[in-house]
Amino acid sequence: MGTEGKPVVLLVDDEEAVLQTLALQLGPDHTLLTASNGADALRMLAENGPVAAVVSDMRMPNMDGIELLRRVQVEYPDTIRVLHTGHGDIDTAIAAINSGGVYRYLPKPAGTGELRSIVGDAVARHGQAMAERELLDKTLRTSVQALFGCLELASPVAFARAGRIRALVAELCHELQLDGLWEIEVAAMASQLGAVTVPPAVLKKLDRGVPLGPDEQAMVTAMPRAAVRLLRDIPMLHDVVAMAEGLAGEPEPESGRSALVEAGISVIRTAIEYEIVESRSANSATAIGVLEERGDGAPHVLAALRRIKGVRAHQEVVKSLRIMELEVGMRLAEDVVALNGLVLIGRGTVATEVMLDRLANFARVVDIVEPVLAAVPDFHRYLVRRSS
Repeated sequence: MGTEGKPVVLLVDDEEAVLQTLALQLGPDHTLLTASNGADALRMLAENGPVAAVVSDMRMPNMDGIELLRRVQVEYPDTIRVLHTGHGDIDTAIAAINSGGVYRYLPKPAGTGELRSIVGDAVARHGQAMAERELLDKTLRTSVQALFGCLELASPVAFARAGRIRALVAELCHELQLDGLWEIEVAAMASQLGAVTVPPAVLKKLDRGVPLGPDEQAMVTAMPRAAVRLLRDIPMLHDVVAMAEGLAGEPEPESGRSALVEAGISVIRTAIEYEIVESRSANSATAIGVLEERGDGAPHVLAALRRIKGVRAHQEVVKSLRIMELEVGMRLAEDVVALNGLVLIGRGTVATEVMLDRLANFARVVDIVEPVLAAVPDFHRYLVRRSS
């Protein structure tokens, strides 16, 4: 709601006279925002927050009304979209309505009665959508929170880990201006429910940062599938289920994934991978460097993670190396462990000639988990040496 409790409506047209006429017709009952093009309309939405309805002209330079309203549909799905255009664009308008991108078509010029009726219906539809979303938000959060509570009873270790992931997802969403998207928070919680199917010994290794065997890693990777089985038949949770499927490695459907689902998968996966790597690393900077070296996570999400953790970009380059590739001066970014879980050299240790000799001797008598992650202090010189 805008000032005086009136619903907010955004009017978009490249003709000032049309905007003035629409404002006179709708002004008494609405708080109005106006924009002369699609870019300005999106900027006003970003600055003022979601509005009840957008009434947009069809033919505008650079970004036409169809493209603008499709952007609004993706970025502000609860905002109702009305296309205001001339009779020559009726076929295009009908196609836009049939595709779901537009709620109603309003012929140009529109009479005051027809205009107020259609915009009134759009505002009422928005109010109903917001009420349903609020009810759904409370109901689903409470339901998934109850399932989350079962995880606490079944495995305190897994519950604590899931809580850290959930908290980091919330921080990333705030940093990326994805606040209010309950689907991502619910998916973050749901993705960890499968921990109840993983043996306690494996969860302890995961929590302590001990490398997992192939079968153990497969159990952990499959955890989000439990959420798919639990939630797939619950109405209104299709986006949450789609995120869980993506996190479990399921192939993308032929129809593709929505922007919301892609954003959720990227944020949650980054939080999960950071939780795993951070438990094996000396500090946040090293952990983030590992994710970047591996290519785990979208660049904009990793940049947000750096800001949250107060880490400047490119402090060190972290590489995955075999034991025989380690060199003096490199700093171990994770523990060097034997296959039986015994820690041979602790993370944070700077490689010396003595330490490298010791590792070489260990490698002759025990199987060591390879590769290991190490921070390279002068990456440029390292590349020159490797290429010579």
